[in-house]
Amino acid sequence: MLSRRDLLSALAFAAIPAPAAPNGTSLLLRLSDRKLIVSNGLDVAATWRVPPGSTLKPLTLWGLLEAGKLNPSDEYLCPGTLVLAGRNMTCTHPRTALPMDISRAIAYSCNCTVAHFAERFEPGELPRFLRRLGLSSTSGFSNRPEAAGTFAPNLAGPPLQLQALGETSIEVSALEMLAAYAMLARRTRDATVSPLIDGLEGAVEYGTAQQAKLSGIRVAGKTGSVRDASGAHLACFAGFAPSRSPEVVTTVLVQGSSGGADAAPIAARLLRSYFSSRA
Repeated sequence: MLSRRDLLSALAFAAIPAPAAPNGTSLLLRLSDRKLIVSNGLDVAATWRVPPGSTLKPLTLWGLLEAGKLNPSDEYLCPGTLVLAGRNMTCTHPRTALPMDISRAIAYSCNCTVAHFAERFEPGELPRFLRRLGLSSTSGFSNRPEAAGTFAPNLAGPPLQLQALGETSIEVSALEMLAAYAMLARRTRDATVSPLIDGLEGAVEYGTAQQAKLSGIRVAGKTGSVRDASGAHLACFAGFAPSRSPEVVTTVLVQGSSGGADAAPIAARLLRSYFSSRA
């Protein structure tokens, strides 16, 4: 028999239209029991491997922090323009006189800063860290067959920087990103990741993910906008709430040109329904 809380959650989520495959997927995981309480488009979430785009940036910076190759005080003055291996990765965030630190780089989704810091990785170091986060294995959140993510090993120079930005040489599923962000959500009390959480909160408060904002509950999240192998535009969001003592983690992956405009509002609806159901 469903508990009163689960029944209220089910009724609340029933009003949320599910993105139909192959248009996308939206997931909500309860951390306390690792239960998927929303699994719209689950087949898509399990089998659709795509570049994670900017949702990878916090994980890239986490890898550098864990390796002792990035300090919370490190800064970089974004030059704005960036071309990597012939790809134009010029930043689109507002110009600022302040140098970018870890939190601002995440909040503003600064390609230049993340690419600059990513040069500190040794070849193969980033993929090894991503494997630790579960980005090349099944998540265990579903009883369905899952496709394991893939990423090129031993890259250096611009190809490594593009991988660190989540643009090329890496494809993962929405379930795998859910598992990685769940791992980060469980570490929010760890001082090592505090700059990452600051950045994810900033992304929702004043950066690229503002449409995931909730009234009265602070959300930590990151958007991304990429293309799949066919060239289709994809929008994604990954995050959790409440930001400092997370109860739920969400990932959204849909066809769309903007993570902020197309994926973040779906995440907000899922989170709002969850917290409304437990009021």
